Amino acid sequence: MHSTDDPAQLIRELERLLEVSERKSDILTNLLMEATAEFEQALERVSVSEANFRAIFENAPEAIYIIDIETHGLLDCNPFLARWLGYSREELLSMRVEDILEPGAKGVGENIRKVVDDGLVYILERSFRKKSGRLVEAEVTGTLVKYEGKECFVALVRDITERKQIEALGRYKELFENVSDPVFINDAEGNFLEVNDVACGRLGYPRKRLLEMNIRDFRIPGRESIFVEGNGRRFGNGKTLQMDLMTRQGEDVPFEIHARPVSFRGSPAVLSVARDLTIRKKMEEVLIKSERLKALGEMAGGVAHNFNNLLQMIMGAGEAALEKLRSGQIRDSSEAIENIINASRRGTDMVRRIRDFTVSGIENRPEEYRIFDIGELMAEAVEITKPLWKNMADGVKYRLNYFRGPGCFVRSNPSELYEVLVNLIKNGLEAMPAGGRLTLFSWLEGGMVHLSIKDQGEGIPKENLQRIFEPFFTTKGLRSSGLGLASSYGIVKKYDGDIVVESEPGKGTTFTLLLPLTQKMGAASESKPETGRSSRNSHIRFLLIDDEINILRAMEMYFEDSEIEVISANSGQKGMEVVEKGDVDLILCDLGMDDMNGLEMGKRVLTFCLERNLPKIPFLLYTGMIRQLDLKRLEASGVDRVVSKPISYEELKEIIFGTVSPASCSPFRRSDRQGGR
Repeated sequence: MHSTDDPAQLIRELERLLEVSERKSDILTNLLMEATAEFEQALERVSVSEANFRAIFENAPEAIYIIDIETHGLLDCNPFLARWLGYSREELLSMRVEDILEPGAKGVGENIRKVVDDGLVYILERSFRKKSGRLVEAEVTGTLVKYEGKECFVALVRDITERKQIEALGRYKELFENVSDPVFINDAEGNFLEVNDVACGRLGYPRKRLLEMNIRDFRIPGRESIFVEGNGRRFGNGKTLQMDLMTRQGEDVPFEIHARPVSFRGSPAVLSVARDLTIRKKMEEVLIKSERLKALGEMAGGVAHNFNNLLQMIMGAGEAALEKLRSGQIRDSSEAIENIINASRRGTDMVRRIRDFTVSGIENRPEEYRIFDIGELMAEAVEITKPLWKNMADGVKYRLNYFRGPGCFVRSNPSELYEVLVNLIKNGLEAMPAGGRLTLFSWLEGGMVHLSIKDQGEGIPKENLQRIFEPFFTTKGLRSSGLGLASSYGIVKKYDGDIVVESEPGKGTTFTLLLPLTQKMGAASESKPETGRSSRNSHIRFLLIDDEINILRAMEMYFEDSEIEVISANSGQKGMEVVEKGDVDLILCDLGMDDMNGLEMGKRVLTFCLERNLPKIPFLLYTGMIRQLDLKRLEASGVDRVVSKPISYEELKEIIFGTVSPASCSPFRRSDRQGGR
């Protein structure tokens, strides 16, 4: 403004400035109005965005949560997360993210640092823990957001449990169909729900037929005990069981079945994988027989020594008896003959022990088990193993003591337990290569029969104790197949028993057998059959067929003055001629003859009786074969009973009377089907 004294000039200048100010004021007013409008629009947009975010947050069909990147505490979460995990919103907002992840979850801090560095986190898989403790699979992705004035992490969680199950089902289905073993799924009652093609092929049924069947349809008569407790308790508890199943073709197939509980189509079920043990069982049988033969080989020297002693007794007594008879000293010759008989009986017992040991393990049925005192079996086992521990040629000294407790009766196949005892005695001796004491003793405790074998060896290392009953496990190298203890354990388990092992390094090992106590049979059941008489004659016409002339002559001499009339035939053909003439009460035929064997002879006699509509003539097979004879073949040949050689004529007389008399006819027993010519 220029200085002037002209008032008019000042007024004009002031008016011009006022006009400029008014224009600027209008401009500022317009700008303010525009800014206010824009702010109001922006505020409106923010409110809409907030509303939209909250609407999405609250109603999203997937879990969303916001956490503090420093403390990992949950700041907010949507209702879906609360429903999905089973917590209330208040509970979740008092927790950290680690509290809802699987126990021991790792990498939470690292992933949040990646978000801070990169601004977002790519999809990763996590397991979340529900309030119930159940784990669920999910995919997590997220980014940084401003929340209540600070940077936080917002996570979007998608449940992929069902997808995982579908993927697992696909993999399972592929494995189910391509596995080389039979696989099947049963419900709690044993009904088949699903099977693979291998199961169909091995069991011999089409898939549709199998799905209509029950696992019990494959059980073998007489072996139902494995099914007694049901799948839920025994068959499907995650353990491995061995059991035989019968195929459609009637074949008994041994399987090792691993069964575990699963969920199938939303219901409890049992998934089983069955491994065919046919080849392994055959291989084990061969190796076990090899072990028996090896043990017999080790005892052979002692057995031969004992037999030579017996032969010396028999030869010496026979020569002495003959000499005394020549000189007329009847009493002295009678004593010598009695010595011959006693020596022969000792030889018979020795052969029987060897036979029982070599035939043990052959399949037997529960109805054929016997009740006996295990102490007697222990004494037998000690006797047969004498060549392994008594008077050793290398100077090693063993002491073997045994103590029998009273009333230790068990029910089983004696020859199988015989094998177990021989195995354990042999193991105990091998544990003491420098000699020592082996002690056996039996006693009763808690309704169980206990039998312990204690050695003074070096003991078993702890790391091996849990494995000693495993098949093929051995610390003896090539000297052993590792099946002795495994076989023994299987035998004892079959009779609902157990084997307990106690061992301390440097102080020896104790094996203890535990078997259920069985009450001894009453006198009535143990009594011998009463002597019977033929219903047709006052004496019994007894046909003896054997191609050994000395056996025929000896039996004729023994029965010469008795009520049993012996008719001898030294061939099968001559025996048939006697049968065809009639009037024969009983036949005893040798198994091995030149013109026809005993089974062929029995079949011809059976056919003869059937063709002529005659009552079947009782037929006894006379044999000393060690191997066991086939029951079905014996029945087809008309064999009523097998008589084992050697047998005293007094015992044979009781068998004859018991067989001919209808009231006391003895049924065929498998235990008599051992022995040979």
